[in-house]
Amino acid sequence: MATIRMVWAEDDQHAIGKDGDLPWHIPADLKHFKNETINTTMVMGRSTWDSIGRPLPGRKTVVLTRNLDFDPGFDEVTVVHSLADLKALIEDQVQAGKPVSIAGGAQVFNALMPIATELSVTKVAGEYAGDTFVDPIDLDIFTLVNQESHTDGDYHFTFQTYQRKS
Repeated sequence: MATIRMVWAEDDQHAIGKDGDLPWHIPADLKHFKNETINTTMVMGRSTWDSIGRPLPGRKTVVLTRNLDFDPGFDEVTVVHSLADLKALIEDQVQAGKPVSIAGGAQVFNALMPIATELSVTKVAGEYAGDTFVDPIDLDIFTLVNQESHTDGDYHFTFQTYQRKS
């Protein structure tokens, strides 16, 4: 079965964003994000879309928004207006054997966590005064299967992979 992988970076307080952007700039994490999402259907909420601003190469982009007038400005971007429609689209991708990556934000993570099969989390050491947060990972549901620690400039971070327990 194809994976439904959530991908995010968080600090020690589970902050994932600040003022509509990442609270840090870590080139190695951006490369990791690319590797985790390339050749997938990448799902995101409208605020995350606004922060990225364009479809990323090598990914089919899907944006969830309640705004019926939303126009991403790119014909290749699929827009869905309900969680039910988004879940149906994800199910179609999985049934076709195509992996799905979920790139945020917090509301999308919370809504889709029950169907995620894998989490790819970059844990950035420290606190960055974020204004957008994710819930802590429920270790009753997910198991840590891999982690790699790195340093990039002044940043210390760990790439962690969790899989849903059977």
